[in-house]
Amino acid sequence: MFTATGISQNNPPNPNNAQLINSNNLIQKKKKDSREQLAMEYYRKQDYKKAAELFDQLHNEKGSNYYYSYYYMCLIKLQEYKKAEKIAKQQKRRYAGNYRAAIDEAYAIDLGGNNKKALKILNNIIDNLPGDKNKIIIVSSALQSKGYTDLAVEVLKKAQLSATNNYSYAMEIANAYFYSGNYQDMFTSYLDHLLNVPTDMQRVKSRLQYVMRMDVNSNLSDMLKKELLTYAQQYPENKTMAEMLMWYSLQTRDFTMGYRQAVAMDRRFGNSDLIILELAKIAMANYNYSVSSEAYNYLADKGNNTPYYQEAVTGSYVSAVKLMDENPEATIKDYKKIQEDGIEIINNIGVNQITSDVVLNAAHISAVKLNQSHEAMAMLNTALEQMQGYTASGKSPTANKQEALLKLELADILLITGKLWDASLLYSQVESSMKNEPVGHEAKLRNAKIFYYSGEFDWANTRLDVLKSSTSKLISNDAIELSMFIKNMQEEDTLGLNLRAFAGADLYAYQGKYDSALRLLDQIEKNPSGYYSMEFALYKKGDIYNLIHDYEAADSIYNSLIISYPGSIKADNALFKQAELQRIHFNNNDKAKELYLILMNDYPDSIYAGKARKKYREITD
Repeated sequence: MFTATGISQNNPPNPNNAQLINSNNLIQKKKKDSREQLAMEYYRKQDYKKAAELFDQLHNEKGSNYYYSYYYMCLIKLQEYKKAEKIAKQQKRRYAGNYRAAIDEAYAIDLGGNNKKALKILNNIIDNLPGDKNKIIIVSSALQSKGYTDLAVEVLKKAQLSATNNYSYAMEIANAYFYSGNYQDMFTSYLDHLLNVPTDMQRVKSRLQYVMRMDVNSNLSDMLKKELLTYAQQYPENKTMAEMLMWYSLQTRDFTMGYRQAVAMDRRFGNSDLIILELAKIAMANYNYSVSSEAYNYLADKGNNTPYYQEAVTGSYVSAVKLMDENPEATIKDYKKIQEDGIEIINNIGVNQITSDVVLNAAHISAVKLNQSHEAMAMLNTALEQMQGYTASGKSPTANKQEALLKLELADILLITGKLWDASLLYSQVESSMKNEPVGHEAKLRNAKIFYYSGEFDWANTRLDVLKSSTSKLISNDAIELSMFIKNMQEEDTLGLNLRAFAGADLYAYQGKYDSALRLLDQIEKNPSGYYSMEFALYKKGDIYNLIHDYEAADSIYNSLIISYPGSIKADNALFKQAELQRIHFNNNDKAKELYLILMNDYPDSIYAGKARKKYREITD
């Protein structure tokens, strides 16, 4: 006797029959999977007719929202609005409370030309909103996806006013305004949300960052700034609004506003030392030494009342040195004073992982600006001895890095005094101890330059080739540039006389012996080995005159290079530097803009094109 399954009750099940059933199920599953994959492939290729046929089959078999959604979108793409309306209505009946399907039905009707009927369906949804928060969000999202952004906002605001719900919906309302292009109300909604839920600050920041990435002409940035200032003034005791304004200033690199805001926060709420310290560091990293100096000085003035006193004093000193280096009117007397300030700091605080930066800068000033190399080396050697206590245990990466930087500076000064191989030995020590760090790569680059200076060009190139893949873009670019220069000069200058003259001129320039460097470059100009040597002789002369603040001569030479050799590898560099001279030292913005435009239009692939565009906007706005 047999059951409906075809298996005898008197005999045990046959395992082969079970395997057959499983095999059939597997075949069916693979068949379904292959249809789904094929349907998706048709959909991606925008062959909606073939995709619709397959999704229709899959939907009829399973009735799932997944297959329905794709089938519905295929019908919309094919403009088969009646069919789309029909399956949306079926899906709505199949799953009670399916708001997405109801909105799909209205959308298909709307596209079919019956706007009145579509709005009736949508208004019915709004009039009978569910009380559940998740369903409210589903309804608003579905409306947004179909372009009904105003209705999406209406749904969220109605839910916001509901007496049975204490959820604000402010983030969702802000997002809806974003999709509708109503950025003013979007910003207001985000900030209103923060007033009620300050713990959502990071979430709001992330959303605002996303919005700002779309801001091509700074209109949104200006709108947000105005809104933040308004809220900060309306709620002066609200720390969240103050922090948001501070955050905005850092996002837009408005460090002056950021410093004012940070100080205001510190005076009103207290405990803002770390914020001010971070601002100072970011300003310095962005070369805004005026703001970094002010911020560090503000902290330093607190003395022992701040745990960041040593960092503040060190940062203040480094900022002062950077500002002086930028000042073409700085005198020997000025540098002598700042050197003495550095020595005083070291005498008062001592040398440690933080204050070693003071030693680095004071030693550099002594050697390069005051021609006191022996004093500078003594300062660095003393500092290295004192730093050994921090590095002996091998457990302080910061101390190891600072020790490496002190050695680099000492090696640089040895190079200035003509002790090339003593310098090379120190560079090699840093290479060995910091081989996987940027400072180690920098040491390798400087060591390669020693071989270049001494005429060992092939050995220099061997070391430079290793650095071409450095993780530091600046080091990699410098290595590639010097390597290309050596190889191109070797091809042009088969005897190597001009290449040796270039190496000698570069060493003299590094040592501050600018007259000697210029004489060698003049010799190359008189007896060039080809166009390449002429181009580089001009460019290097322009750089030297720039260094010694003879801006008229530098401008003239850069101009000669651009006119005579517009196809030169250094033409874009010369254009940018000439534009900067006109902008900064000659106060001629019109000429600067003209040069920036030439650079942007004629050299669009140059690394200076982006910088030129930024500078052009700054002086045009």
